[in-house]
Amino acid sequence: MITHLCDRCGRPIEEGELRYVARVEIFAAADPLKVSAEDLAADTRDALDQLLEKCAGMTEEELMRDVHVAFQFDLCRRCQQAYLANPLGGA
Repeated sequence: MITHLCDRCGRPIEEGELRYVARVEIFAAADPLKVSAEDLAADTRDALDQLLEKCAGMTEEELMRDVHVAFQFDLCRRCQQAYLANPLGGA
């Protein structure tokens, strides 16, 4: 009985057959903020208004994709080995 399909090659993965799960998580990296007294005293209303205006034309999904996305893929043995050999798929 087929229980999964390989998300990379589409090959059926039979019940009881070894399969692999690849989880990929992409998120915005944030470096520690360095906030000065000058930064705290600054009027940030204009910058905040500009940011809100930019976000107003975006959907919730678009905004979230800029911050965090997670994927999960089922892989057969052959595709697991290929993925491990070149996870970013570059040349």
